[in-house]
Amino acid sequence: MQTSENTFEKLKPYLEKKRKLSHLISLLNYDVETVSPEKAIDAENDLISDLYGDYIAIEQDPEYVRLVREASEDKNVNERQRCLLNSLLKSIDYTSKVPAETLREWNKLTNKCTEVWRKCKQKGDYETVLPYFAKLVEAKKEEAKFKKKAKHKTLYDALLDDYEEGYSEEVLDKIFGDLQNFLTKNLKVALQNQEKLPTAEIKPHPKHEQHDLSLDVLQLEGFDFSRGCLGESEHPFTDWPAQFDFRVTTHYYPEDWRMSLFSVLHEGGHAIHGQMWPKTHYGDFVNSMATNAICETHSRFFENIVGRSGEFAPHLLKLCKKDLGGEFLTMEPSAFVAAIRHVEPSLVRTEADEYTYCLHIIIRYELERDLINGVLSVEQLPDRWNEKYREYLGIEVPNNTLGVLQDTHWFSGLFGYFPSYALGNLCGAQLFHAMGKEIDPEHAMSTGDLKPIRDWLSEHDVACDYLPPNLWIERSTGEALNPQYFLDYLRFRYLQRPKRF
Repeated sequence: MQTSENTFEKLKPYLEKKRKLSHLISLLNYDVETVSPEKAIDAENDLISDLYGDYIAIEQDPEYVRLVREASEDKNVNERQRCLLNSLLKSIDYTSKVPAETLREWNKLTNKCTEVWRKCKQKGDYETVLPYFAKLVEAKKEEAKFKKKAKHKTLYDALLDDYEEGYSEEVLDKIFGDLQNFLTKNLKVALQNQEKLPTAEIKPHPKHEQHDLSLDVLQLEGFDFSRGCLGESEHPFTDWPAQFDFRVTTHYYPEDWRMSLFSVLHEGGHAIHGQMWPKTHYGDFVNSMATNAICETHSRFFENIVGRSGEFAPHLLKLCKKDLGGEFLTMEPSAFVAAIRHVEPSLVRTEADEYTYCLHIIIRYELERDLINGVLSVEQLPDRWNEKYREYLGIEVPNNTLGVLQDTHWFSGLFGYFPSYALGNLCGAQLFHAMGKEIDPEHAMSTGDLKPIRDWLSEHDVACDYLPPNLWIERSTGEALNPQYFLDYLRFRYLQRPKRF
């Protein structure tokens, strides 16, 4: 048996080639989502498909497969390498079953569906995107069949495993069932509590003012602009094409400054997570291993636990006074906190308040689970969406723009992603609890210097984020996932309102 250094070192040229291809694909995807002229999108998508084909060719290269298997049999590889090799074996198993041309066609179908969705969203035109979406859903079902293992009880489990290894439909049904019951049962109390708080009129502010605010908020949050930038897209997202390249986007709504503010805090949290990755993650190629739940933990942590805290609010208000002026010049901190914590059942997930947000995720989870498992058809999806918003949030959906078309995820083939947002909320509250045993996070927020928080996360959390999410949260906090921390967090902040949180 060769040494671990030799076996893993021989694999590195292939991993580096895959990394470079991923880099190029990410750059093209970012371009399509932000600045690409409409008539250039088809050509760029063709380039993406060609590069994806090259990526798959490496996955199916016999020598690459041999080296992965050889390294995986080496008992001397370290923990980071072991986790990566397990992931590579999983990918090889899948790509060995599916013809390369089929994978390329599925990639083209996904890109086309996303492109049509982008054009149809603002018009609320579900009928036009429906044929593409129907084909994409069928393709995802076929993909799930190839990926399904004995441990997967449903097709949806097979797709969920790509995003959150260790979780299943059965586990999520229990977690989300309890969470949904708590949220709907106590929503009335949260609404009644805020009636006693001061109010602030939400006035419009032009995009250029909000852009200035976004830059300052990212700076305050700890975003390193020497390794990142801010762009604008229809749907806010963050991408990290390379070690020193973290790209945040937002979408500006002149009528409500809070939407972009919290999108920037959220996406900045994603980027800061990546900017904290140690060099060992890049040396072992595990920098892309963090699951979506782990990534969403950091984005939701900075957006909500920090961003909506009473301790951090004065610093955000100061930036609003500087960049937006107007009503903020005389706004009291208590009114600002009431504005950024305002609870109101709403239609759009990305604009949802912190309390009701998980209901938006639970709705999407239940719908995508039923779509992939064949319980629900794409034709029935809009009506079922509207029914669930009426049932869980008590509101009527007026059109598909504010309904089934609002998120890019399904139309980009990302089935199994949505649960990550809610899991991120749960994990974030648990991290905050564990953090409080060693440092004073509230004090850090009150000073506006979040370095102690980032340092704790870097040492206890980010350093092991290559692990599956259930093992990662246990390593980071000393215990398995415990949803009670998040329920307590919401109860303290919105139902009982003590000083903490």
